[in-house]
Amino acid sequence: MVRRWMGVVVAVVLTAALISMGGPVPATGQQTGIFRVPLGGEPPTIDPYFATDFSSGDLSFLMYTTLVGLDSSGKLIPEGARSWDTSTNGLVYTFHLRDNVRFHSGRKVTAADWKWSFERMGDPKVATSVADVVLPGIAGFDAQQKGAPGLAGIRVLDPLTLQFVLNPKARGGFLNRLAYYAAVVLDRDVVGQGGKGWYETRDAGSGPYTLKEWVHNDHVTMVSDPNYFLGAPKVTRIEMPVVTQATTRLAEYQAGQLDLVPVPLADFQRIKADPVLGKELLVFPRAQIIWFGPNPRVYEPFKDVRVRRAFALAIDKPRIARTVFFGFYQPAASIVPPGIPGFYAGYKGLTYDPAEAKKLLAEAGFAGKLPPLTIAMNPIAQDYQMAAEAAAAMLKDNLGVDVRLQKTEFASFQQGMNRRTAFQAFMTGWAADYLDYSDYLDLLLYSKSPLDRVSYASPEFDRLVDEANAAPTESQRTILYHKAEALAVEDGAMIPIVFTQFALLKKPYVHGMQTTSALSGWLRFNSVSIQK
Repeated sequence: MVRRWMGVVVAVVLTAALISMGGPVPATGQQTGIFRVPLGGEPPTIDPYFATDFSSGDLSFLMYTTLVGLDSSGKLIPEGARSWDTSTNGLVYTFHLRDNVRFHSGRKVTAADWKWSFERMGDPKVATSVADVVLPGIAGFDAQQKGAPGLAGIRVLDPLTLQFVLNPKARGGFLNRLAYYAAVVLDRDVVGQGGKGWYETRDAGSGPYTLKEWVHNDHVTMVSDPNYFLGAPKVTRIEMPVVTQATTRLAEYQAGQLDLVPVPLADFQRIKADPVLGKELLVFPRAQIIWFGPNPRVYEPFKDVRVRRAFALAIDKPRIARTVFFGFYQPAASIVPPGIPGFYAGYKGLTYDPAEAKKLLAEAGFAGKLPPLTIAMNPIAQDYQMAAEAAAAMLKDNLGVDVRLQKTEFASFQQGMNRRTAFQAFMTGWAADYLDYSDYLDLLLYSKSPLDRVSYASPEFDRLVDEANAAPTESQRTILYHKAEALAVEDGAMIPIVFTQFALLKKPYVHGMQTTSALSGWLRFNSVSIQK
């Protein structure tokens, strides 16, 4: 998630004094023009086409450009494209590109660059992590996966006009998918000349910030691009230290070493009541779910749907929301959270019923016979450990299973989930990358998705998702998605725990920050200024 170069020469010159002073920002406070925001873990990559975690996603979001974006209300707005037209049948989108978008190398971005970028994303030899999110609706994507060169459905009409022809069988959510932070244009020269690890020292982007330095397991530093097409960012430098512990992030914020941090939930009530910190607290909606992932590849009993259902019925989600999260979060019956268009309001899911859970275990032949279970916990936020501890206690009390909790560092946790053979179960979350049902069901549970980390393989679920994405109207699409969602919940494919909301601390001298229910809660920092 990072790229820019040539156009940043001016930025480097203008900020040379700051960069040469460099080093750690003094513990007593931040220098004007420097904005410090922590990364919760070491980014596994900074290639946006492989970025599927918060740290990599945050960096990609700041350094790259999408055709369309989101405003703070969740509305789609122009980004790299100044406007677009849609055919009457909804299958042809024509984008009129801005003529002032430049890569950080200084070269102007053209329609040919967009076509090359999306074709690289879809190239089966590159095997990116995001192609199945962005490209499935484009005509020719299936053929490309079978060896056809390029994407037949992307046409360059002229240097500033890009056209997409959609596959009517996979058209669903196309415009929303283009707002995904990874649906970006890349500088082919940087990618081509940099080799396999091209993103280590340079970015190939055209966003408001460019990569200055990446010191692994320590920090990432970005500097502003004064030629950014929406105007030069007001903050000249962003420093993003890797701070894995929520309590450490909070301590560094209070010491004046960080300017924006998520609030550890265990500290929320104290912070809210604090006469100083309470005024710096931002609380707003978030499109995120915390969920339990049963892995049948590693824990044999999870191969039986009755066991998965029993686990879901043995976890009292309203109690977790009420007592562990003191009502700040709400119990989740479904997978897709509020804030996503089409949210399945009123759906009850698998409600707490320990007697029925024990009955199902007995029917499956596991009453009193479940082997010990280890639950790996996402370490990037305290929330996951809090949810895991409560769920583990309930599973032990209600099902008699000996549950152990496993802590690991962030990159190892991500890699373990992606391998699908490392963890018996895990507690993690999923926050919206873009506001569409497909960002949840298509990614997390569709059998062909690389992010189907629970190895769910239901032909009926896949069929319903396919039909949803072929539906000609959003209302028809939503009905089909609701059926698929209910099927996955009642199969115990994943166990929803709670829907969250954002709680951030922001220094009073940070102005102009725009929030969003997606991603990490903030939009690109090009509007942020430091006023001390």
